[in-house]
Amino acid sequence: MVWGVPYCTQSSLLHVMSNYLPLLDELCCRTALFIKSCLEADIPIVSTVARYGIYYGRMKFHVGRDAFFCCSCYAVTDILSVTGIIVSHNADAHISTQLSVSALLLLELLFVREGVFNCSLLSSHDIDDLIDFICIS
Repeated sequence: MVWGVPYCTQSSLLHVMSNYLPLLDELCCRTALFIKSCLEADIPIVSTVARYGIYYGRMKFHVGRDAFFCCSCYAVTDILSVTGIIVSHNADAHISTQLSVSALLLLELLFVREGVFNCSLLSSHDIDDLIDFICIS
């Protein structure tokens, strides 16, 4: 809504344009950080329950299944190995050249539409049509 793009814009474009992680990667990263903080907690009952839930009770506790899911997403064997850097590199590896070029073109068109860049060759209607085309296709 902030950028004024169509509501049906490809979500893959939005995370590349905003330089944020895709939603699934963001959730996995936050889950891993939460689990790490529980495992490394100073309160013994918290760390004990978290350790049991992750390493022994995978089918009984959500935290174990979440840890297993995060580990499988990033091909690591221990939840303590999931870091923001690993998640970010994994997300960047899935960005194709075509998606990157489309996102940069869309950003430039948005800048032209908002008056940050100047392009006298295209009318405002042409710019809006190009923005819609890139966002939807």
